[in-house]
Order: sequence, then C-alpha cells, then structure tokens
Amino acid sequence: MKPIIRPLSTLLMGGTYLLSFFVPFPYATFLISLFALVVLISYFPYLPRTPKILISVLLVVGLLMDTSGNGVREFFGALQTNANLLAIFIFVPLLSIPIQQGQYLKYIEVIFAHSIKKTHHLYLFSTVAAGSIGAVMNVGTLPILYDLTDTSSFKPFDEVRLKALSRGFVMAFLWSPYFISMALVLSYFDVTWLQLFPIGLAVTAIMMGLGFLGERKNNRSIPEAAAVKNTVSLGTAKRKVFELAVILLAVTAVILFIESLSDLSVLTIIPLTAIVVSAVWSLFLGTPHELAANFQQYIYVKVPSMGNELSIFIIAGAFGTALLNNGADDWIRSLLEALNITHVLLLIPVLALLMTIPAWIGVHPIITAAILAITLSNSPLFADDHLYLSLGLLSGWILAILSSPFSGLNLLLAAISRKNSVYIAFKLNFKFALLIWMVCYLVISTLYFIL
Repeated sequence: MKPIIRPLSTLLMGGTYLLSFFVPFPYATFLISLFALVVLISYFPYLPRTPKILISVLLVVGLLMDTSGNGVREFFGALQTNANLLAIFIFVPLLSIPIQQGQYLKYIEVIFAHSIKKTHHLYLFSTVAAGSIGAVMNVGTLPILYDLTDTSSFKPFDEVRLKALSRGFVMAFLWSPYFISMALVLSYFDVTWLQLFPIGLAVTAIMMGLGFLGERKNNRSIPEAAAVKNTVSLGTAKRKVFELAVILLAVTAVILFIESLSDLSVLTIIPLTAIVVSAVWSLFLGTPHELAANFQQYIYVKVPSMGNELSIFIIAGAFGTALLNNGADDWIRSLLEALNITHVLLLIPVLALLMTIPAWIGVHPIITAAILAITLSNSPLFADDHLYLSLGLLSGWILAILSSPFSGLNLLLAAISRKNSVYIAFKLNFKFALLIWMVCYLVISTLYFIL
C-alpha cells in the first residue's frame, strides 16, 4: 500500500465518526466500517508477526461464527464498534505537538538537573513526569524522558529509571481521560469519568508513595548534578512546568464543562477538544507554517506508527460483537454460575487472570478487555456493579501491561535501554504490579461495602 493510504484511511475513519455527530447522514456507519476495513488491510503487511497471527485468528473465528451473508454483513458493520475509542487514540496525540513545540520537556530537564541528588529523588521525579506528561502524550513520552535522564550522572541507575518510567506511566491508566483504557470502560459501562477519577488518583498517590518509600530504603547518592546545556534558570523552568500543568488542567475542565452543557459523550468531546486546542495552542507558540509542518509530521510519521493498536482494537471490537451476537453473554454467565462466581468481588480476580495470562503469551490486553467489557456490560447478573467492574478491568489491565514481556510498554523500554523485556517485566516490575492490583482490589472491596 502507498504510504498515504494508511494515514488517510485512519483519519477518515476517525473524522467520519466525529462529523456524524454534527452532520448526520445515512451511510455514516457504513463509511466508518469501510474505512476501518481499509485500515486493517493497509496496515496488515507492516505489523509484527504476533499481531498478524492474532488478527487473522480473530477474523477467521469471527466470520466462522456465522458464515451466512447476513453474518458477514453484521461482522463488517461491527468493525466500527470501537470508533469512539479509536477517535481518542487517533486525535489525542495532537496535543503532543504544542508540548514539544513549547519545549516544556526541556524545562522538566532543568528541574531534574537541579533537584535530583539521590536515587529516590530520581525515581520520584521520573514517576511523576511519566504519569503526568504520559497521561496526555501517551507512550511517546517514555523515550523522551529516558533520553532526558540519560546523562553521565543518571546512567549508572538505569534500573531506577526503568522502574519509575514504567510504573508512573501505567498508573495513568486509572485516571487519565485521554487513555484508551479509560475510554473503553466509559464506553461500555454505566460510569462517569468523575466517578473513576478520584479513585484512580488516590490509588496512584498511594502507589507512588509506596514506590518512593521502597526506593528510599536503598537510596544511593548521585555523584554530581547532570549538566544542563542552557542558561534557563530553575525559577523559569518551574514557571513553565506550572504553566503546562495549568493548561492541561484547563483543557480537562473545558471537556467536563462542555459535557455538562451538551448531549455529547466525553468520548466524543475529548478528540474534538484535542484537535482544536492543539491548533490554537500551536499558533500561540509559533507560525501557521510551523503548525502545518507539525501536522504533516503527525500525518506521515505519528499516524502510521499507530497501526498495531488500531488494527487490534478494530478487530477486537468486531470479534467481541460477533461473540455477543452468538450468545457469548449467556456462555460467560453459565461459566460463572458453574464456577459459583455470582459476586463481583469474586469476579474481579478472575478478570485479572483472564487479562494477564493471555498477555504473557502475546495477546494484547485490548482484545481481552474489549471482549469482557462488551459481554459483562450486558450481563444482568452484574447490572448494579459497573463501577467495580470498571475498576477491576483497569487494575487487571495495569497488571497485564506491567508484567507482560510482550506489552508495548516493556518492549519499548527494552528497545531504548537495550535490556531484555522479560527482565523488565518480571525482575523489575512483577512484584510491584501485583502490589498495585492488590491495593486496587482492597480499594474496590472497601468501596463495595461502604457505598
């Protein structure tokens, strides 16, 4: 496929979904499914071997569930099942354009160099940076932050950096409205972001505190401060980082304000806001010519790099819908009843296992989470437990991502650090991943009995 086909079909898929809310037209669903099919076909030759196998298996099994003409048409229509989540994944990265253009990460580098004297300081600053900036820029934040701390002073403490970056990043799964994990539970379960946000933020604070205390027990002095090759003062750097925090909080507040005034879902408002804010913010920082160049970079570099996640999420939505159309909700309900799992607090550990074990053999948690969300959200057995199911899925997702050697997070960190992903997943993070899940389960159980 020509290079333009992949970004063009991706943007048309997301753009058609957003446009259909303002200019309703009869063939919107068909067009979104058609563009999703083009995305699958155009990206497929460029995918790694494991995603190719997974997508092929899900496609074949999904079609075999109903080989009639009507079944094939329904499967085609189901390719747009996760269009709302895909729109977030496609357009939220636009916010990284003004963040990089404004050199905010360089100001974070100045704060790092002036403030980090011991390894537990390095852990804390890296964790907070990965969780906060990563909540908007997603996984693309990690190579940048790794490079910022790849100085002669910090290099001997590579394990501390890897632990901090991976742990800080995954904690954003619990509260960031810009992450696809949050978008998924908001899409399928009867919960709001304002219900999940304070709980996720509280768990994040607890886990960051526990991680910091753990590193403090074994803290080592960093011989000399990292040299910063600019003349920016610490005061200026702090003001610019504070400016960034205020802008991102303001964007989130605007999203919630628009949601309260309109009939649009937060899942629709987020990508629309990302597009507008990215353009306006970039124009404040630079010229229209620079904005055009940055958007061209996004189209031809960033969008094609999304192929793995886009393809998997499209096919996961279609496969999950095919399962549901063929009675998967009845299968799961019968299985749970056979195992005598009729209580949500018994179900949540099962969800963790169902998400984590397949992730260890290369199955992306998106697939498992989408299938579980589609089926459980329609189960009358847990109709009143959507808040607990949402938190259970998010905590299981974190456990799977942090502990799987095949997760995109660990593979990326392995590539930039030249270490083994198995080492990062099991040696550095497995115990902490279990601790995160146990804290989440304790919080969920407490909420269940007090609400």
